[in-house]
Order: sequence, then structure tokens, then C-alpha cells
Amino acid sequence: MIRYLPAALIVLSITAPRVSAWNAIGHMVVSKLAYNQLDAKRQVALYKLLKNHPHYKEFLAAGRPTEIESEVEWVVLRSSVWPDWIRPRKNDKRGVSTYHRGEEHYVTNPFIDPKDAKLFFAQKFVNPDTASIITALKQRSNDLKTKNASLEDRAVAACWIFHLVGDIHQPLHNASYFSNAPAFKNGDLGGNKFAIKADGRKWRLHTYWDDLLGEDSDYSDDSSAHQTALYREAIKVAESLRGIKLTDADKTDLEKNLTFESWSREGFELAKSVCYRKGDGSGLLTPVEAKFNGAIPDEAEEVGKQYIQNARALAERRVTMAGKRLADRLRDLLTP
Repeated sequence: MIRYLPAALIVLSITAPRVSAWNAIGHMVVSKLAYNQLDAKRQVALYKLLKNHPHYKEFLAAGRPTEIESEVEWVVLRSSVWPDWIRPRKNDKRGVSTYHRGEEHYVTNPFIDPKDAKLFFAQKFVNPDTASIITALKQRSNDLKTKNASLEDRAVAACWIFHLVGDIHQPLHNASYFSNAPAFKNGDLGGNKFAIKADGRKWRLHTYWDDLLGEDSDYSDDSSAHQTALYREAIKVAESLRGIKLTDADKTDLEKNLTFESWSREGFELAKSVCYRKGDGSGLLTPVEAKFNGAIPDEAEEVGKQYIQNARALAERRVTMAGKRLADRLRDLLTP
């Protein structure tokens, strides 16, 4: 007998909170790759626009060490991290979370375990009118391009575009795993409830993918020393990707997939074929629940070296594609 998923649970799976996509290093890598592809006039135009941001002094320009000469590049790269900086924190007294829009960092496309496919109606999971990363990218692009919008609103929109173009290229921001197991009937929140081990270390699947390009030991550390270290690591990673070779499939996607919806579909397919799949392609990873208020269980599956290699290679290609697409969008949206 076919089992219907209650509407209340569908809403829960879509609106429950998530953690960020690529951490600060990953987001700044995407920004650096895009920044390098812009002409000098657009680089300066973007910088001048960002100077109107409500948190320009407090965050975007803050903490730049004297040895980093370019305030322009520092500010542009930091802009991509701002949407995560405004997330609410425990005992938060900064007063910046009014800008936070958690549901706009992802879209819940259901990846239903094939063995349980008959138990769900996938077409009922996602309401296209619900706020998501796709609707947010469209809205912020319109905000940035609208000349009669305030400079402050356009600066805020620019930060969101930098960040969300990175987010949408992290595959797990486009999928949520569902199965008939009690822990996953409402989805795994983009891998946040899915436990794995990699080289013996325990991870939430989503966090593992966020940290593939470099780990941020404490995302809440706003100190100048910590932020400078993240910036320098991002520059190093971006430089290492200079000669990266995209696959023929990647090149085809860049040529043909020109909409935010198509970028999300790419991520969804990659989540199914890489993120949730064993490294040798023999089947899906064993779903083990990672509880939010408890330790990751010992029975979490070890993904193995092939999975680790596949994941790193895919992450590098995805941020490379994100950087190119971000630069293309900015050329269209920014007038020098």
C-alpha cells in the first residue's frame, strides 16, 4: 500500500534549519576565482558599492592586516562570508541576525532511497513558491540590477549573490535524503542528519562536504588573526585551482545550464551520484543518524579512500564552476 507523507512533515523537512554550505574558506575561494575574472573597472565598482553596506566597517573591511595591501580584494572576498556571519548565535548580542534568511541557503529536492520509492510522493515535497536558494538568487539579482534601489540594498544583495552562488554549487544544498527508516522519514536536512566516517574521523555528511577545501576550526571566531588565516588559506587554494581541468560534462553544463534552476539540478544529481553513494559506485552509503544533540554513532560507515578522492575532486571542480558563473553574473549585473 502506498504511504502518503503528511503535509506537516513535508513543511518541516523544508523549513528546518541547516548549517552553512562551503565554510568561509570555500566561499572566499569562489569569490577569489570570480574576482580574478572581472576587469579592473568592475572590481572597483563592486568595491565602491560594498562600501555602502550596513556592516562595511563592522565586518567587510574589519581586521585587514597591514601586510595585505588590497582592501578592494579583502572586502570583496569577505562579502561572500557575510550571510553566514549574520546567522544567529548562542547568546548573540551583535544585533545583526535581522538580516538572516536561513531558508534561502538551500532547496529541498527529495532524494528518496530507491528501495522506499513507493512509500513517498516526491512531487508533493517542494512548493516552487516557497523561499529557497533559487528564489533568493533571482530576487537578489533583481535587487542588484535595479538602479533605483538604494545603494545599501544593492550592497546587501551583492553579498547574498556572492554567497548563494557558492552555496548552490555545494551538492548537498540541493538535496535531502529520505527513506522509510524512522530517522529519515522527514529527510536528512541536506546531509546534516547523515553520519559517516572518513579515515576514521566521524562527520556529519554535510559538514564533511563543507570542509573539503579546508577546515575552519571555529566559525564563530571573528578575531583578526583567525579571519586573516582563513583569507590566506583561501588565496592558496584558489591559486592551486588555476590549472584545474574540468570534465567534458562540466564544460557542457557550463555551456548549456544558464539558469539557477539548472544549477540546482546539477547539484541534485551530483548529490545522488557522489555524495550519498559509495566510492566504488556499488550502492548508497549506509544511512546512520547523526543526532543534533548527541555524538555521531560508532556504526557510521567508513567511506574509504576512493570516496574521499572523488569528493575532493568534485569540490574543486564545483567551486571552479561557481567562480566562473559568478563572474559571468556580475558582468551582467554591474555597470562599471
